[in-house]
Amino acid sequence: MEDWTNKYRVVKTLKENGTTGVYLAEHVTLERFCVIKTLNTGHAQGDAILKEALSLKQLAHPGIPKIYDIEEGEDGFCIVEEYIKGESLSSYCLSKNPEKEEILQLMIQLCGLLRYLHGRTPPMLHLDLKPDNLLVDGGKLYLIDFGSALHKNADGRREVLTGTPGYAAPECYRGEADVRSDIYSAGRLFDFMISASRKRGLKRGELKRLIAVADKACREKPVDRYKDADALERALKSIGHAGFRYPGTGKEICVVGLAGSGRRMGVTYFSLACAAYATGHGERALYLECNESAVAEQLSTKAGKEEGDGVFRYHGIHMAECRAFLKKSGAAGYSIGEEIKYYSDCGYSVILADFGVLTTENLEGFACSDLCLFFAGEKDWELENTWRGLTRLAGLEDKLMLLLFGSSKRRCRAFSKRLPGIVCRRLPFINGAEGAPEKEVMQKLFAEVFERAM
Repeated sequence: MEDWTNKYRVVKTLKENGTTGVYLAEHVTLERFCVIKTLNTGHAQGDAILKEALSLKQLAHPGIPKIYDIEEGEDGFCIVEEYIKGESLSSYCLSKNPEKEEILQLMIQLCGLLRYLHGRTPPMLHLDLKPDNLLVDGGKLYLIDFGSALHKNADGRREVLTGTPGYAAPECYRGEADVRSDIYSAGRLFDFMISASRKRGLKRGELKRLIAVADKACREKPVDRYKDADALERALKSIGHAGFRYPGTGKEICVVGLAGSGRRMGVTYFSLACAAYATGHGERALYLECNESAVAEQLSTKAGKEEGDGVFRYHGIHMAECRAFLKKSGAAGYSIGEEIKYYSDCGYSVILADFGVLTTENLEGFACSDLCLFFAGEKDWELENTWRGLTRLAGLEDKLMLLLFGSSKRRCRAFSKRLPGIVCRRLPFINGAEGAPEKEVMQKLFAEVFERAM
């Protein structure tokens, strides 16, 4: 290992102890900076680190430092890798206090890195994602220190796992890991960045959405987390683009979509009750009928009080028909997005969009909601429609809430076990004559809906 000093000139010692050393160096001929890591023969994990370095040499991603060379000698070996000029994520967040959009962009870059590693054959797991192992330079994120990384073996076997307490997933301490272990650590990183950004005055709704994604990413059971980097990235992007801002306030409008697997699932009643709940809690809420049931038209004749902008008020609830779903209006091609934008400009902060029965025609509009409430049944004669609807909603698990209409506590628990990763709740049979226990369940549901949506 002596001849590496003939090629490189040490500029600075970054870390040094008895068996290892890390140095900032310059290639004498190429005049290019690099980082040199040396390990003596007596290092306990020397063989494992050398094996991993040889594997990392095959990686080619702009966010991962390149390994230029690996040199072996009688007294050990050294790894020569690309030098990234930047500061650690921990230092960057504590000194810069990044805003929400910057945090989201950094996290989305991290998802790209994980997608690259996890997409290799076999998948590579980093297993030591923490602020000090990420560098930021000019808005670009770099992942370093693959000392804990391993390949997921095809036969399911695992090597001895290491990681950093507070960032390593619980299963790592049991000698188990898969791609969701890195998702857990990514969630911890996200939480770290959120804590730093709170000094920038995040709004309550923004903060809740950020925390909800971080919490799901680092849930204790792997099955309850985002299944992969793509799912986490979709959730992050939905935060960055969710909501329409209406002029003058900068406040976001929250859209809750509601649809059922069939008729008589309580969708309209729950939508109206939700609108009343939101109104009672200080939001300017609107019930928007996005189906052809004509319930809104019938109620408008009883209301007799126009609010303007195509809105009327019935028992304190603001209601309107969505022109995108009115055949008689001749508004073919008028999108639900344009309708939401129109009512956001009218000053509404919450929209309860009632899509009626979920169909292939209204699926796209429903899926654009900030929170998707799907009403279904778990009885034998209802299951076919329930499974058909859930199949259509595949990929929306991150913002989907399944409400089992008329189900008991026991049946709801049993059914939810069949749907890991989907929030499943019991919806009592509702007809306006509920008793105190049912009303209490409804109130808790309303509160959870708006906690998740906002």
